[in-house]
Formats: sequence, C-alpha cells, structure tokens
Amino acid sequence: MKERKIKRGLVTASPSEFLVHQRLGRTRFLERGRAAWVLPLIDRYALIPSEANSVSFCADQITAENQGVEVSGFAIWSVVDPKRAVEAADFTDAAEAINRIGGHLRQVVESAIRHQVANFTLEDSLRKRAVIIESLKAELDDVASQWGLAIATVEIKTVRIMSAQLFENMQAKFRDAVRLESERSAMTTKELIDRERAEVREEAARRELAWREAEAARAAELRRAEIERDAEIEKLRGVRNVDVELAKLGNQCRLIEGRESTRREAMKAETALIDLDTQLERLRFALDETRAANRNQIATTEDAMERRRIEVANTKDGARLFLENLPGLLAGVSISSLNLGDPMIVDALRRLARSIARPGPNGGLYAPGNE
Repeated sequence: MKERKIKRGLVTASPSEFLVHQRLGRTRFLERGRAAWVLPLIDRYALIPSEANSVSFCADQITAENQGVEVSGFAIWSVVDPKRAVEAADFTDAAEAINRIGGHLRQVVESAIRHQVANFTLEDSLRKRAVIIESLKAELDDVASQWGLAIATVEIKTVRIMSAQLFENMQAKFRDAVRLESERSAMTTKELIDRERAEVREEAARRELAWREAEAARAAELRRAEIERDAEIEKLRGVRNVDVELAKLGNQCRLIEGRESTRREAMKAETALIDLDTQLERLRFALDETRAANRNQIATTEDAMERRRIEVANTKDGARLFLENLPGLLAGVSISSLNLGDPMIVDALRRLARSIARPGPNGGLYAPGNE
C-alpha cells in the first residue's frame, strides 16, 4: 500500500466496503461494515469497495471470411476476496484501483472477443452471441479468480458490420422477406378488415331487417287490434238489429217455404196435366186407330157393295122380277095362317110386306133397287 496520512481513532467500513487493517506488518482482513482502532505510526488501513462495477468494451476484428465486425458490450464485476485483491492492486486510492482493474478487464475481454470472432463466420458472429458470451465469461472468471474478483455478467450490446455495403446486402434478403410478409400481412389485414366490414354491414342489415320486421309486427298487431275493435263495435251495433234481422229472416223463410209449397203444388199439377196429356194422346191414338179401322172396314164394305152392284148389274134382274111379283105373292099368302113358330119372325115378315107394298116415288111399289 502507498503510505498516506493516517488519522488516529476509529475507522469504520460501510456495508459495501471491506476493511483491511495492518499493525506492525501483520494484516487483518475484516468483513464489510467492520470497524477498527487505528494507531499512529504503527497502523495502516485500506477500504476496498465491494459494490458492483461496470466496464464497457468495444473490439473490432475480421471474421473467418475476412469481413470486419465491431463488437461492443459491458461486463459487471465486483471484489469478493479482499486478500487477493490487495495483492493484485493497490487500494490506497480505491477509485484509482477500481479504474485500473476495469482497464485490465477491458483488455482481457477485447482480446478474448478478437480471438472468438477470428474463428467465426460473419453469420455466426451475428447469431451466436451466447457462445461468445460464455467464452468471454469463462476466460474472465479465470482471471478474476486470481485477482479476488467475481464476474457477475458479460453482455454484448451490438455486433456491427463495418462495411455498410455488406450490411446493406445482407439485409436485402431479410428486407425483401419482411416486405413480402408485410405485403401478405397487409393483404390479409385488408381481407380481414373487408370481411369484418362485410360482417358489420351484414349485422347492421340483419338488425335493420329485424327492426323492420318488429315494426311490421307491431303495425300488424295495431291493425289487428283496430280490426277487432271495429268488429266489436259492429257487433254491438248489430245486436240492436238482431230482432229485426231475425224477423226478416223468418219472413223470408216463410216466403221461401210458401214459394216452395206453391212450386211443389205447381209441379204436382203439371205432373197431373202431363199424365192427362199422356192419356189424351193414348185416347187420340186409339181413336185414330179405330177411325182408321172403320175407314178400312167402310172401304172394304164399299168395295164389296160395288162389286155386288157390278155383279147384280151384269146378271139378269131376277130379284127385281121377284120383288115386283113379291106383293102379289104375299097378297095370295096369308101370313097369319103360316105356322112359323116364332111370333117375332111373323111380325118381321108383316112389316116387310107392308114396306114392299108401299107405293114408290113413281107411283109403283117400293122395292130395293128402285131408287
């Protein structure tokens, strides 16, 4: 330790400091927050911060493909073993010792980064940060254990490609892929938006249709209520005229019954007339048949008489002679003395004699054929 002015009295370390106390060349290492009496001339002490410290690093190196990259990051460390720390650095001025240790750690980290990057491809340098960090932490842990330090973490913030053109070219493929994905996403988003808008419009249309149907139903219900009310009013009005209507209906029924009765009587009379007409037609037909038969008989009789006349005319008129002499013959015969048996025959002969003896139109006796 560098010699400095020592104040006598009690020296106390804060909770984030180790207290190192030397008396007559003998060193006592005290924990955090401890206190010790410092005597002049024979005692020395040092306060070693145990709080976490950060060191930044930035190293550039070419990859296995001879492409330059720059790696930057930070490491967080702290003093955990004050005995080794005192041996590795002079903590008479704690701030200067911390800065000096940080500088040594930076150089170690940068050297380790250059070694790792030199064996990686450009793609590995960009993608395999965890491998680089693990390697850096392993190397720093080995150095830090010798200095009484502990490495809490090592982080890489950026890995920058030093060639802007190369970086642009490497980004082109990804940028195009991102652009393609963006375009697809935009198209998908637009399609989803259009679909959602269509669904919203359809839902709005359904709601409007449902509202219209509800309005139509309400209007129909009101109309039906009005119709029922009007019907009830008409029914109430019609009750007043029920008796009159019933009387009218009764009169109409009786009139219809009378008409039906008259119609039935007329049908009966018409049926009787039809029967009479039928009988008359039958009688007329029978009479016509009788007349026809009589005419035929008369014609037959006339024909027979005509033939008889012709026969009589064609023969000698012996009958005439008989008739002319019949009165004389009858005069010489006493009809009463004739025994004919039947009085009726006798009477007929007498009448015949009288008729024959009757004078004719020319003064002679009447006899058949003298017309």
